[in-house]
Amino acid sequence: MSLARLAMRIAAARALTGATLAETRVFDSAIDPIDQTIAETRAPVLIVTTDDYELDVTGRDLRHGPTRCDLVIEAAIASRVEVGGATQVSIPHTDEGMELVLDLIEHQVIVALTQERTPWSRLWMHLVPRISKRVSRRGASVEHGVRFAARQIILTCDLIEAPTEGAAVEPGSTWAEVLAAFGEDEALAPIGDLLRTTIEGDPLADWRRAAHTLGIPLAVADAIGLGPVGDLSEDPVDLAGVTLTGSFVSVDGNEATIDEQVPHGHP
Repeated sequence: MSLARLAMRIAAARALTGATLAETRVFDSAIDPIDQTIAETRAPVLIVTTDDYELDVTGRDLRHGPTRCDLVIEAAIASRVEVGGATQVSIPHTDEGMELVLDLIEHQVIVALTQERTPWSRLWMHLVPRISKRVSRRGASVEHGVRFAARQIILTCDLIEAPTEGAAVEPGSTWAEVLAAFGEDEALAPIGDLLRTTIEGDPLADWRRAAHTLGIPLAVADAIGLGPVGDLSEDPVDLAGVTLTGSFVSVDGNEATIDEQVPHGHP
């Protein structure tokens, strides 16, 4: 669902930051057109967005099921690039040079997302169990007096399901990992708190969470045996304890015997 899309996009942007020739110039869902953004920065940039999203629906369950989401990574370059390392290389601002830079960036993008080089890339891989399609589209233009080349990389990703609302996030799960990663990032900590509140919310009885998971009305859940005995407006209350008056309980292995006659010597 959309929470998985949100977490996947943010994890991708964090995994790409500092991992390509775009360095830290990675924008999450930038609203401005790429030609305007590149005109302002000139240096290589990456813009990460999530576009088409599909969910295979069964019945009325609009929350769970196989999903496909397009992760779109746009790369653009409008100046010469200095590539460091053991050998310093200066790539000129020519058609051939810009195309070469984009090829390098595309390779770096794929490596950054699919190799566990950072905690964010590992988290992204946990959120995306399968990639069904990869598309790369070339672009170029002259806008605002700036000549630039661009590349659009589209990954069609399967996503994990978001947990059913109304219960605590299960420790050790991918969603617990998401919340922990967001909490350790100063800029993302408030979003992590919002995600936890959205997921956990007000605690729901097990039968209500089951009805939400199946996408069925509460009356239908009751009709198939999921509901409580009695009024649907009152959820069952956990049994706090059992009090036996005037009885004696003996335990033999896995069997318990209740004797209405209290043996002599027992209160």
